[in-house]
Amino acid sequence: MTTQPYRPFPPPARAPSLLALKATAFGHTLRHGPKWGYAFLVVLAVALVSAEVYGTWRALQFLGRFGSIGTNVFARVLEIGLITLSSGVTFSATTTAISTLYLSDDLNFLLTQPIPTRRVFALKVFETFLNTALVPLFLMLPLLATIGVFFGAPLWAYPVMLVAAVLTFAAPVGLGALLAVGLMRVAPVGRVREVSTALGVLFSAGLVYAIRALRPEVLVEKVQDPAQFEALMQNFSSPSSPFLPPAWASQGIWQAAQGQLAWPLLPLVLLSAGLLLAATALATRAYQEGWARALDSSTPRLDPRPRRASAAERLANRFGIGGSLAYKDLRLTLRDPTQWSQLLVVVALAGVYLVSVRSVPIPIPQFRGILGYVQLAFQGFIIAGVAVRLAFPALSVEGRAYWLLRTGPITARQIVVSKFLGVLPVTLILGLVMGLVSARSMNLGPTLLLLSGLVSVSNAFVITALGVGLGAAAPKFDADNPAEIGVSPGGLAFMGLSLAYSVLALLLLARPVAGSVLRPDLFPGYSALSTPEGILGLIGLSVATVLCTLGALRWGWTRLDRLE
Repeated sequence: MTTQPYRPFPPPARAPSLLALKATAFGHTLRHGPKWGYAFLVVLAVALVSAEVYGTWRALQFLGRFGSIGTNVFARVLEIGLITLSSGVTFSATTTAISTLYLSDDLNFLLTQPIPTRRVFALKVFETFLNTALVPLFLMLPLLATIGVFFGAPLWAYPVMLVAAVLTFAAPVGLGALLAVGLMRVAPVGRVREVSTALGVLFSAGLVYAIRALRPEVLVEKVQDPAQFEALMQNFSSPSSPFLPPAWASQGIWQAAQGQLAWPLLPLVLLSAGLLLAATALATRAYQEGWARALDSSTPRLDPRPRRASAAERLANRFGIGGSLAYKDLRLTLRDPTQWSQLLVVVALAGVYLVSVRSVPIPIPQFRGILGYVQLAFQGFIIAGVAVRLAFPALSVEGRAYWLLRTGPITARQIVVSKFLGVLPVTLILGLVMGLVSARSMNLGPTLLLLSGLVSVSNAFVITALGVGLGAAAPKFDADNPAEIGVSPGGLAFMGLSLAYSVLALLLLARPVAGSVLRPDLFPGYSALSTPEGILGLIGLSVATVLCTLGALRWGWTRLDRLE
């Protein structure tokens, strides 16, 4: 018997693409996922896009009646919107870059393979972009397409507008990646994420200050004086933040829609490319070393000394297993800067929102009452934005430690309810503060003040339950990092359902609100709520709150039980 000599396999002609491998894994996930869930997500996305396109088109038609001044006002609003979205991306870019670039589970495999470091780094930067900027970019695309169609833009303008929108969010992501690499190189081990959180707060505060410097309330303040209206429109239509990258993108998008290339696109391209290239150049030298430091930074320091339960822990234990689990989640949140930094987002959102509401003078009581009630839907969207970071990934962040919970005498129902109780105080306080303070600052009547509190409580309960329930129904225990959980198909569906429920809550009480606002002489005080429409509206809101809260939680723990 003769043996054949060993012949090694020929090396591949080219290294496999990491992005192609990720796309293949994502395709497998879609094929094995629930088809009805994806169909529902598509229907929800079509409905939201249709509403955005319709609203944008009507706004352009209305402002177009004032000629070029009116359309330029829309350009200014576009600038404000880009600055607002960029502020949110900037806040989370650095902390997300830290967790994606250095704390992802697949790095243990990727960085030990014969793969150039820059390719791994580029893949992780792309994942950071998706985790932080995918939703804002999705919101921008229908708006840009509508603007292009309205002005009859040439075909080449649409790719230009798309590139401008991508670069608007690529700049803060590139800055976050650069800061992440630098911090992991020089910051003290164990304090990297604290420092990155502080930098994110500072950069975001600067952009929020830029939003307030635009003073959008001036338009409402002076619009009632016909003598000042034209001068105000001319002043408001001119760009006021020429040194901010979102303002460059706004000018480039607006000029491209009208068939012209604007020079601000050049510094936007140079800035985004420069930040990404600088981060890549630094990562070539320091990425693997920073990853090794991150392993030391993410290793907890264990204290073997026995400690007695604190007063707060003893109080939580009185609520049974659910209270103990909720207190455990609270302690873990306070230990991890990437988690407690989300509370800073809550404070920042509430502060900017309340300052903006107080700055808008509305002298007509009827219009002030209607606007004060409609803005509760926007408050629901803010609560959903917080819940997608806290409630939706609440179960998925357990990761491989989930088996510890299920091997004990703990049911899926207790786990889901404990996650709900742990997040509810944050969303409930946020909703009540925004609802009641905004109603008082707008000097709304007693009926609207009471309904603002009731709708805020309903939004907090239902949106938190939807987040925990949907997150438990389709958990991602194998997520490479927590930042990618919120941008999954389930996270996007959760945002759409939350917005839909916020609108539903307003519709249930629309009739008594209309009577109280439009006819205060017939419905003084709380009398609008004693009418048949008011009683039915309150009953409907109560029933919807209870059914949606219990239904979402029950669906979550039922689906979680089936995973066993």
